[in-house]
Amino acid sequence: MADHLSEEEQIEAFKQWWVDNGLKLVAAAVIAIGGTLSWQGWQDSQQQYAEEGSAIYTAMIDVATTEADQPLSDDQQQQINATADQLKEQYGDSGYAHLAALLKAKLAVNADNLDQAASELEWVINNGPSADLKGLAILRLARVEAARGNTDKALAILGDQDAGKMTSVYEEAKGDFHISLGHYEAAYTAYQTAIDTEESGNTRQMSILRLKMSQAKPENDTVETQGDS
Repeated sequence: MADHLSEEEQIEAFKQWWVDNGLKLVAAAVIAIGGTLSWQGWQDSQQQYAEEGSAIYTAMIDVATTEADQPLSDDQQQQINATADQLKEQYGDSGYAHLAALLKAKLAVNADNLDQAASELEWVINNGPSADLKGLAILRLARVEAARGNTDKALAILGDQDAGKMTSVYEEAKGDFHISLGHYEAAYTAYQTAIDTEESGNTRQMSILRLKMSQAKPENDTVETQGDS
């Protein structure tokens, strides 16, 4: 307001300004406060959601943790499977549910129930896991499909993926699948790529890859020689 206005004029001007703008400011303040409270409430609910999922998953892992070389009992496996189903149903968009489904798939493989294992792994892949968990689930699904006799499907599963930092283990799996199909040249190439992209620095893993590649090479030479005769 102008400095030359009298006190009465300033009061009257403020009253008029309040009529024109005051309600808008109050509404804006209410919306801002309400938005803050809503955001805080949402954050609190998300934290509670995560804590509940974590507690259930931790309890499941406690059941799954046994003494070295001791298999899980039937009761333990049933409890783990039931808890995994609970996490999938109630916390399906959480990493805890994805990890639980991976564990359930592993138990199914151990029990030679490959159909169930494939179903669990497909659930993980299709329900928004992290990139790392998705890559792991895809690799395990490919190996399960190969174990089911669907080796071509296994190769297709891996062939459609951008493996990123999992390139070496993907290529190793491809080599294994090609070997089972008698594709020794393709297997040799896959193992070579696995060696070239191995970044873990694990000398044992490098030795395994070199051994696999050496086993693919002689077979490949034999096949080519027979084809030329």
